[in-house]
Amino acid sequence: MSIIINGTGTELPERLIKNDFFLGHQFMSPDGVVNPKPQAEIIAKLEAITGIKERHYISEKGDSAPLMVAVAKKTIEDSGLDKNDIDGIIVAHNAGNMLEGTAGFHTVPNMAAILKNKLAISNHECFAYDILFGCPGWIQGIIQAKQAIEAGDATNVLVLGIEIASRLLDPHDLDSMILADGCGAAIISKSEETDAGILSYATFSHAQEDLGCIYLDKSNNPELDLPTLFKMNGKDVYRYATVWVPRVIKKALDKAKLTVADVDMFLFHQANGKMLHAFANNLAEMYGMEGTSFDGKIPTTIQFTGNTSVATVPTMLDLILKKQLGDYEIKKGMTVVLASVGAGMHCNALVYKF
Repeated sequence: MSIIINGTGTELPERLIKNDFFLGHQFMSPDGVVNPKPQAEIIAKLEAITGIKERHYISEKGDSAPLMVAVAKKTIEDSGLDKNDIDGIIVAHNAGNMLEGTAGFHTVPNMAAILKNKLAISNHECFAYDILFGCPGWIQGIIQAKQAIEAGDATNVLVLGIEIASRLLDPHDLDSMILADGCGAAIISKSEETDAGILSYATFSHAQEDLGCIYLDKSNNPELDLPTLFKMNGKDVYRYATVWVPRVIKKALDKAKLTVADVDMFLFHQANGKMLHAFANNLAEMYGMEGTSFDGKIPTTIQFTGNTSVATVPTMLDLILKKQLGDYEIKKGMTVVLASVGAGMHCNALVYKF
């Protein structure tokens, strides 16, 4: 028996937001001082660092449910299963259902329950719960789905990651240009195949001095009364991520008795372009393989999706499997590492053979 990815789906919202959208923003420091540099210069510098040229936002109307439902339907169709073959639903997110005209954090009923209801899955033994684990939430959901299947509690688990960051952004914080909206999913299934599936995984949660790297706070503009907006200490996030993501990947590879040389592709959380190659280079150093070329092994989506947080890895995986991400292709027999890092701070990695 093995545990496999059995169907994937993704959806990027309809509103395309290019970088010139932010030309009219007045950026400020956390203490409310206006940034004296021209907006065009600020935007150009951020694009050079992150690689982000555009991103997607949901409509200003409605809530999160339509995006979840669209992705779930695509994923179920891709799997060939009937919706009532699903006996577990895990939804990873950061701020609950985004109701029109209000801030986030609407978590009652939980997102998985809303999705189950909208899909009209009538099987009451199909569990439906949420996971709050920052950007690594979707991968952690895959890990939990695997554990549920191994325990005999499920056969097919729908794991969905959704991020609606656009309604939590501070228009006066230049980091508001980084985050974006998106949704991706996969069905994790028990299989009689023995030559494919999840090989290993590893998870780290520190929650020490790194706890304050990513948080919620008021606007940089003291006149804007919005107390729960996304905030990030970028240098601290970079430092944590580039140290610990390679280590958590190595632990997962060690458990599978593999090395970095055995990996055909890395699906990294897309925080910024510079960070992606730091992950790979630091990982190579851990194996004494400095200078190893990772050309063709590190796909990127951040340039047109922005950082979609918990939705990043499932979105990228689906695009590659559907051959919609340039020349990147996952073929049978390839070993792929999925890895993410985010608020907590948490990081995780999963080793999968296709």
